[in-house]
Amino acid sequence: MRKVCIGVAMAAVTLLLAVSSGLAYKVPDEIVIKRPKGNTPLSAWVTEVKFPHGMHAVKNACESCHHKESDKTLGEFVPCSQCHKSDDPDDPTGFFRAWHTEAAPSCLGCHTTRRTQGKDNPVGCTTACHKP
Repeated sequence: MRKVCIGVAMAAVTLLLAVSSGLAYKVPDEIVIKRPKGNTPLSAWVTEVKFPHGMHAVKNACESCHHKESDKTLGEFVPCSQCHKSDDPDDPTGFFRAWHTEAAPSCLGCHTTRRTQGKDNPVGCTTACHKP
């Protein structure tokens, strides 16, 4: 009887591992953040951002940035600009503010917070995101 229980338990674990590996999805190592079509940059020096997504994904929970993620969208690539479209820099849900608010989950907010905690995080425009 004990051998049967152990066999059933091992089969259950094997099945669970097989199912969970089938549900896994690839996290992109790098993504390029582009402003929405028709959205003009605030300054001429502003470039698109090559974002090291893989490095951030290892250090942060997905929902830290993907705050509208759900079971239905999990694993799909949904560009930030799908929701953050406005090119008005004062619009709190606009494209600019998604990256530049004073608090997380924006890039600037998160990096500034970590910097004040003594962690080495780039914060400057051209040293962190918009590299020439």
